[in-house]
Amino acid sequence: MKHRGVTFVTVLVLAAVVGAIFWGFTYGEAYVENYEVNRVLREAANLCYRQSDDEYVKGFIVGEMHKLFDQKVDTYGKTDTVMRVDFNPEDLRIERTQIPAFVNIWLTYSRTVKVPLLGKERQVTFTDHADADLTPVKW
Repeated sequence: MKHRGVTFVTVLVLAAVVGAIFWGFTYGEAYVENYEVNRVLREAANLCYRQSDDEYVKGFIVGEMHKLFDQKVDTYGKTDTVMRVDFNPEDLRIERTQIPAFVNIWLTYSRTVKVPLLGKERQVTFTDHADADLTPVKW
């Protein structure tokens, strides 16, 4: 059997691998951080079981967002703290229902990513949701 060399399928697979690596370098960090935001929202939903004050829960989420995304930037000799994401506390929504006792938390935020080799920036918007059953446990 004769070796055919580089085929069209080989070129397609190579292009897909290069595209996946490029996508990973561009958007990978934003999606890993989004996983952490989802963890925070699940924690806040669980916190709603024992905390009925929604402002306390919002404060918990905002504090965790600052822990995750605050970074120090040196501007003209002064060190400032800025967030890596575009996050507004008004974009955080908590809804509770009585029957059945349930909580839903939605958070929308944006993150700017830099596209390597092109020197451009892209805005990625995430809308995350977490929910929890608040029905008392019956033993």
